[in-house]
Amino acid sequence: MKPFLYILLFFATTIYGQNLENISQLEVKADVAYIKHAIEDASVNPYSSISEKRFHKLLKRAERRISKKSAVTPVDFYTAFQPVIAKLRDGHTELNISDYIYHTDYKEFPFKVELQENSLYIKSITNGYEQYVPKSVIGKRIRKMDHKNSSKIIKLFGLYTSAENKRSSIALSQYYFNDYFNVLLNKNDELSIDIEDHNKLTIKILKKSQIKNVTQQERKFENFIYTLKEDNDYAVLTLNSFSGLESFKTFLTNFFSTLKRNNIENLVIDLRENGGGNSQLGDELLSYLISEPFTQYEKTLAKYSDTQKQYIESLTDAEDQYKQTILEKKSGTVETTDKSSSLIFPKKLEQRFRGNVLILISGQTFSSAADFANACKHYIVGTTIGEETGGFVVSAGETIQVVLPYSKLQLNVSTSKDYNVGATEESRHGVKPHINVSASKALDYTLKRIKKLEVSTN
Repeated sequence: MKPFLYILLFFATTIYGQNLENISQLEVKADVAYIKHAIEDASVNPYSSISEKRFHKLLKRAERRISKKSAVTPVDFYTAFQPVIAKLRDGHTELNISDYIYHTDYKEFPFKVELQENSLYIKSITNGYEQYVPKSVIGKRIRKMDHKNSSKIIKLFGLYTSAENKRSSIALSQYYFNDYFNVLLNKNDELSIDIEDHNKLTIKILKKSQIKNVTQQERKFENFIYTLKEDNDYAVLTLNSFSGLESFKTFLTNFFSTLKRNNIENLVIDLRENGGGNSQLGDELLSYLISEPFTQYEKTLAKYSDTQKQYIESLTDAEDQYKQTILEKKSGTVETTDKSSSLIFPKKLEQRFRGNVLILISGQTFSSAADFANACKHYIVGTTIGEETGGFVVSAGETIQVVLPYSKLQLNVSTSKDYNVGATEESRHGVKPHINVSASKALDYTLKRIKKLEVSTN
């Protein structure tokens, strides 16, 4: 292991003034044993990307290193073992540090960032920092942070992110950037940043409590928004998350009525920063775009286990029938469900959009968003433009959450594997676009393409 990574295993026993409860070396061993049991008991095929022997060896190595600490915090535990768990490469099995950090007075990184081709760009200024940072930095590339090259920081973050391959883990780490900033990087009250075309900036870092004191106005994150552009030549539907099914249904009813009323012929669906969510939202949107019965999935492999059943029994909001179905299954069995014939019917003809559809995708398109893009490509719904999705067409499905006995960290474990429609056992890749364009330039390219089509048809 490189010295920089080795140092990360030896953090102080506090996070920014918050006392963390230490765990003993015996408790570390117990939590590691629990991780191995939960993963091997509940996962369909945990060792498809790394051998069981290699995985156990890496866990033991991390355990030896952390044993050199006189006191171990849950954060120490996470930094030691999450990079090992990430090597399972199923995209869902991981230690969850986000909930843990949320309950501390964590620090807010000054910017919302975007990863492009292994570079770090400033997307916007974080709420509360507007008076400390010039707006001119938006869109600029961050070269260094506290004298560390951004490319090395991105690579480091990728080691901690569970995804199907290294490229996807680096892309997905964008969503965990503030958590990683707290855990892996800044320990000071100030941050030195080297931004292209600017002098170095030294920024006082604000904590969560200070952000609330700075402004009472919280910025609302919109899961789905749309705009009509340039005399109604086209509409851009931006989907940042596939969550909120009932509100999405209402939104789509109004949206497609608006498209019809304004005679919109070109629809751009932007999934470039959609990390996924509920696949039913993808089904709902597809039903407006497709002319035949469809399914997003070919088949699903699901494993039933005692670990899963204990989790299911703890759920208070799960349907009784759902619980009962799982509890009646024999532990240790893996069932294959054929979904190719479980078809969903499209909307009535007068409700459907019959114009030109263009779908923007990127390395930050994951899970159910990637599944939707794959279905669009499979059923020839529209043209996919951008970069290969971070989410694979064969990927982990449902996940259970268990709490480790002593560190109290949450461990997510995938219990199923989904095969997208058209996927095979050999499909170990994301959704590949019809037209390869840099994700950052995909929208501009698409709008120029629309204008060319309009010129050619006039």
